[in-house]
Amino acid sequence: MTTEFKEAVSNGQFKPTEAAYEIEDRVKARFGLTNRYEPARLFIGRSMAIPQAPPLLAEGFKHGKYIPGQHLFGPEIDLWIAALLLDGGFKTGTPMETFRAWVEAHWARGAGLMKDEMDKAGDDESRLISQLADFLPAAGKAPGTGHRARQGTSGEIRLKVGSVSTLHDPDNAKAHGAPVDFVINGPGASPHIALMGRTRSGKTTAGVQIALEAAQLSGAPILFIDPKGEFVNDGRLDGAFATAKSDATPIQVGRQPLPLDFLPGPGADQVAVQNATMKLRDSICLCSGSAGAIQKDMLCDAIEGVIQGGGRRDLEAIRDAYEHQLTIAGKDPDSVSSRLNELTRFACFKPDMPPADFFAKSWVISLNTIESEDLKRLVILMLLDATSTYVIGQKDSPLVSGHRTLTQFLVIDEARSILLEKKYESLSQLIRKGASKGLSVILLSQDPSDFDGKADDFTTQLGTVISFACNQSQKGLRTLESVFGRKLQSAEFTDQTLPVGVAFCKLPLDPHAKRVLCWTPAAQS
Repeated sequence: MTTEFKEAVSNGQFKPTEAAYEIEDRVKARFGLTNRYEPARLFIGRSMAIPQAPPLLAEGFKHGKYIPGQHLFGPEIDLWIAALLLDGGFKTGTPMETFRAWVEAHWARGAGLMKDEMDKAGDDESRLISQLADFLPAAGKAPGTGHRARQGTSGEIRLKVGSVSTLHDPDNAKAHGAPVDFVINGPGASPHIALMGRTRSGKTTAGVQIALEAAQLSGAPILFIDPKGEFVNDGRLDGAFATAKSDATPIQVGRQPLPLDFLPGPGADQVAVQNATMKLRDSICLCSGSAGAIQKDMLCDAIEGVIQGGGRRDLEAIRDAYEHQLTIAGKDPDSVSSRLNELTRFACFKPDMPPADFFAKSWVISLNTIESEDLKRLVILMLLDATSTYVIGQKDSPLVSGHRTLTQFLVIDEARSILLEKKYESLSQLIRKGASKGLSVILLSQDPSDFDGKADDFTTQLGTVISFACNQSQKGLRTLESVFGRKLQSAEFTDQTLPVGVAFCKLPLDPHAKRVLCWTPAAQS
């Protein structure tokens, strides 16, 4: 850093986005601050706690009032300049405009992150302070290494099958009503769970109860995908998540974007770039009608160009790059560009958080504001692609006395639309490879036949199967036979054998299936 560069920074004018400018007032009031540079420094520092680069702002963005560099950075200007230059990997001779753009990008991203932290904490000051303290370096570690994805509690995690969880066997008075539980992370057991049953059978009720109990006992975060929007109402948690006082952050996609950077970071190797490019291409094309080979090649070029370009990293950039490819080829807008336009029109994603930060938190993702089923499915596919890339890239979760430490729960309600995508690989990868990483996948669907045809005998990877009453087809029965270990009859899944709240369950390492009273209407009130 030269004296001339420091002078340029000190005399320079730095500007916040309009959104950041508005959030400054809220932060000043919350923390009793008086000067504008105080929340600005907090925003920049909060963003720098994230290892991935912030998305650069478009030229001519709408902004609030400038702050001179000498006020923005104050007496510690040398430290701020050095930290920002190192953060950006800049070398001697970096232009002032490049430095300014980097500062303003951090400023904008950090403001959004601080808003999220305040929204999540509500009026609880101690909780807000604790959340922010998580981003400070851990003792004995270099700055920037203290924040990591949350790890679960080690040891056995024993769960109930719903809120009641008692054996349902009216013909055996001695056994009837006995408590039932199971170890989700036991030695040799798969932590993955499937719940099946027709609409209003109670599968969602039981699935949410199991997921919330598992997260509470393990300390691991939940990613709950809620296509019907049952658990988010007017931007707040609803239903069982509200009752349980979950710490999950609610998102209504369409009204709020998912704050996830789903693309590889700037330092990713070529293999990671190619894998991410092809995953995203395939997911977009699965939901874009009959996309042909030429469209797929152009979409790959567009995605790869955005990843490696060092500029904007959002869906708008991918859309613009693809439309540019069409223009070069002399082609008209097509089904792929139409789907990208829908995604950007609804503001489905915003690359504010790298995966390590996103998956360290609990989320309830509601999709009820999106009416297009194709678009809804595409958002889920992209979210699962990012989950697969992140989870499978982690080290194996530690074993403690044979029990795998659980570090993440993925719950998908109404999973049928994803299960029926036979060519879709990310969910299969999460099921096959996620267990060793500490992931537990909980799938809720209406019929066992939804699982038929998945790669690598999908159902054999499920440790727990909980089936409420449903009209079983022969295809569905055959799908379940590998899990239950015997021939099944459709009569075993009727309303007579499985009344309200009762499920036919195959629990981990238990050779005998059993009927369990998972919940009752009285238990829910």
